[in-house]
Amino acid sequence: MRKLNLFFQEVVKFLLWYLLFYVWIRYFVRDFWLAILLSLLSGGAVYSILFLIKRKKQNKTGLKLKEKEDAENMFLSLACEGNPIDFFVKLASKKHPDITKHKNYLVINHTQEKVKTVLYIDLSFVGLNSARFMEIYGKVKKEMATKIVICCKEIVERGLLSFCQNFEEKFVILDEYETYQKLYKFYDYFPKITHKYQAEKHLTFKDFVAYSFNKKRTKGYLLSALVLLISSLFVRMSIYYCIIASLLVIFAIISQFNSHYNPKTNEEVL
Repeated sequence: MRKLNLFFQEVVKFLLWYLLFYVWIRYFVRDFWLAILLSLLSGGAVYSILFLIKRKKQNKTGLKLKEKEDAENMFLSLACEGNPIDFFVKLASKKHPDITKHKNYLVINHTQEKVKTVLYIDLSFVGLNSARFMEIYGKVKKEMATKIVICCKEIVERGLLSFCQNFEEKFVILDEYETYQKLYKFYDYFPKITHKYQAEKHLTFKDFVAYSFNKKRTKGYLLSALVLLISSLFVRMSIYYCIIASLLVIFAIISQFNSHYNPKTNEEVL
């Protein structure tokens, strides 16, 4: 269902760009089909450019899809372990001999540089916000570290990195993908995957139809048909408006009364 929602979100984005271009192109171009074609090309070009920019930002970690899946499964596996801090002690000891282990974090002493680094492992699935950050800081500030590295699921509060600048210590916050790249890959030491997320099934045509004709879609189809009908009061109704309005009403009827895609559920469970 999550893939269905994402798919429809992208379709809506494309249609919005198409409609924006169609309004102005149709104003200057008299030929209907030429206006349709130019609007599709213009809207598609803008949508594609924005989609690529968005995809580039999402892939800023530089990880491949398989590596991202491994990063997610490794975080899950560590969270399910009884004592995951032991793994990070072994990882850090590959380059740093002086390590002190605590319950949720470890302290690395760089004797030659006379600095101290704290590596805190936050395996909460809620993610890291300022409240959780202050809770972690309260546990490790006694170490008087120069740098504090926090590994977490994700940063869920915008502005958290700026908030960290209010403290004397240097903070480095790594989400599950950055932890994979900057720790596991850098040290060439990876946690064993003992638990995996269940892969989402691929979207089928049956799923698409079931989503499109669910009872929840009825209101949307009717509102769209009403908009076309109301617009006919101000603009002469063409055959295209009639066809689209009729289809929307038919879709609303199917969505409302089709029991195949709207199974009945018993209200009383216990």
